[in-house]
This record gives sequence, C-alpha cells and structure tokens, in this order.
Amino acid sequence: MTTENNLESLISSVEQSVEAGLSYFEDAGAESKVKIDLWTPREVLVHMVYWHQATVEGMEAVTLGQQPYRIYASTDEMNARAVGRASGKSVARLADEARRLQARLSAAAREVADPDAVIMVRGDGSEASTIQRLERIRSHWNAHVEELRSQQ
Repeated sequence: MTTENNLESLISSVEQSVEAGLSYFEDAGAESKVKIDLWTPREVLVHMVYWHQATVEGMEAVTLGQQPYRIYASTDEMNARAVGRASGKSVARLADEARRLQARLSAAAREVADPDAVIMVRGDGSEASTIQRLERIRSHWNAHVEELRSQQ
C-alpha cells in the first residue's frame, strides 16, 4: 500500500526528472541531430509528451469513476502516431505542453483515491497504476535524456 508521503516523494521526483529533461531538450537537445534509433531529441520529447497525456487522462478518468485509459494499438504504433500528430510543433511548444501536462499529472496523482488502482490498459492487456506510471515516467525521462546526452 502506498502512503501519502511515498506518493508525494514520487511526484516530486517525477517533477524533477521532467524539469531536468526539459532543460536538456530546450538547450542542447533543441538543435541536436543525435539519434536514438530513428528518433531525434525532438521526437523523443514528442513520445514523452504523449505518454504524459495518456497517463493524465487515465488518472483523471479513474478519479471521476470512469474506466482506465485504454490504448488499443502497440506501444510502437502509438509512438509513431504521436510523432506524426506533432509534426511541425517546435521543441519550445512541446516543452510548454510537457510542463502543462506535468502540472496536471501532479495534481491528478494527488487526487486519485487509490494510487495502486489501474489507470491505464495497454494494447497487449497489461495494466498500470498511478504509482507504476509515475515510476515509469521518472525512469523513462531519466534514461532517454541520459542516452541523448551520452551521444552528444
């Protein structure tokens, strides 16, 4: 069971990871031509924004007594769709969007009655709770930014 202090600590660590990541994307990553597989830093940021949005929507839905956010395609397909939808958005605009989503995410995480309840169901049927999504977001931002920095 998750305590309020543990949840608050996790939210704080996610906020720090996201802000550190956004500092990279707005500075060195803004014009970098480095690639992780096929993605530039901008496309990595798009991917991060998409998963923030999906997580927020899942938390907000469950808080309202609705079903968890359901993803009907594979992770790769959803990432590709997100990159396509964000075509033409600048890094600055994406960073602003990420900050707004992070504020919503932090607020929504605090409002979820049971942080261990399922808030997202992926296309393969796997489920994730608020706690699991926050942990994943934190580690995902840290890992992607570390990998991008190491390629500079």
